[in-house]
Amino acid sequence: MKITKLETYTVSAGWKNWLFVKVCTDSGVYGISEATINGFIATTETAVHELAHFVVGKDPRQINAIANHIITTIADVGHIHRMVMGAIEVACWDILGKTLGVPIWQLLGGKHRDSILAYANGWYRTERTPEHFINIAKTVVAKGFKAIKARSVWHREMV
Repeated sequence: MKITKLETYTVSAGWKNWLFVKVCTDSGVYGISEATINGFIATTETAVHELAHFVVGKDPRQINAIANHIITTIADVGHIHRMVMGAIEVACWDILGKTLGVPIWQLLGGKHRDSILAYANGWYRTERTPEHFINIAKTVVAKGFKAIKARSVWHREMV
């Protein structure tokens, strides 16, 4: 099995865009991962395609070898390239899991817990008043959440 190409997909989440990476193989098995940095989707997408020549033709099941090859070959690897390398690595884990018939978490040492807590998030481009955040909190609590992430920015004129 060999990697044939990397594809990217930008998906709008309303308040930001996500970038998904698809590592394709000659056997038809593919892996998916995410490579999102807020505000740098085009830059990140370009970086995915810049790194493609390091992985095309490689066996995606040789995950550590691929990651080490990228890190040791690029002399001045930066934050975005490291994040993209991580996305390629996760997509390769996805491929390995699919070929073995097991989920990634099982490959990485097994399940650690039966459930995890999650918080509601995503009101960055909305009204920034305390009353609005109270209404948001009531809405997400009604949906079963026990926590929210909210950050209010108060300007001097508002005080």
